[in-house]
Amino acid sequence: MKNMISIQNLNYQNILKNINLDIPENSFISISGNNKCGKTTLIKLLSGLLDDQESIILDKVYLNSLPKVELYKQVSFVIPSLSLPFIFNSVEKELLFVLDNLGLDSNTKKNRYKKMISLFNLKNDTQKDPHQLFLFLKIKVLLALAVIHKPRVLLLDDITLMLEKDEKEEIFRILRQLRKEGITIIMATSNLEDSLEADKLVILNNGTIILEGKPLEVLQEDSLLNKIGLRLPFMVDLSLKLKYYDLIDEIELDMDRMVNLLWK
Repeated sequence: MKNMISIQNLNYQNILKNINLDIPENSFISISGNNKCGKTTLIKLLSGLLDDQESIILDKVYLNSLPKVELYKQVSFVIPSLSLPFIFNSVEKELLFVLDNLGLDSNTKKNRYKKMISLFNLKNDTQKDPHQLFLFLKIKVLLALAVIHKPRVLLLDDITLMLEKDEKEEIFRILRQLRKEGITIIMATSNLEDSLEADKLVILNNGTIILEGKPLEVLQEDSLLNKIGLRLPFMVDLSLKLKYYDLIDEIELDMDRMVNLLWK
């Protein structure tokens, strides 16, 4: 599979050390680790907010050689810790402003706007002031603004950190649809449970990659993960304990199926 991004021997100040990582096109990569492990810095480097020394390749071109205008056509990001970039007093005006600057014909512009409103379930929120929205709606609007121009790569930094379970489920529904449309997603998260949605999980510790692979395979390294202060998702932790006593054979993420297995 073609790589959308290749990271080769990336070192950044004293934060990231010898990072090597290939990110296939149209994949979903989760990056996790404890506080100050370097995951936010890595997202900022991939977004072009921080400059690296020719260690990041975007589709065969060094990231730092791309003009910022061209880079932001291809790579978009949502980093809630940054100042919110809202300009106007309604969600509708925010979205239309981006569309107005894409040079689209009126029909394409209208259809793109309708699609965003539908995908992000914003029908009842278009006239609201984005500055006044509660967190979940702000995240959805920021995501919509990030993808309305159809980037190739979407970078996310802990966007689900303060969300409720049903809110997270809606965000991941949206992300699954964006993948179907060909967007490569790279998500930094402090919550390992969110990583279960990804194709690949990368664990950082003190600025280096210490584990990487399919999420369920990585999460079975529970001793190492606990050692660096990461909490396993409840169902994964329970499964590993039951596997230890030979009560089940594989990790089970669904509680009802778990109960059925135990009562067989």
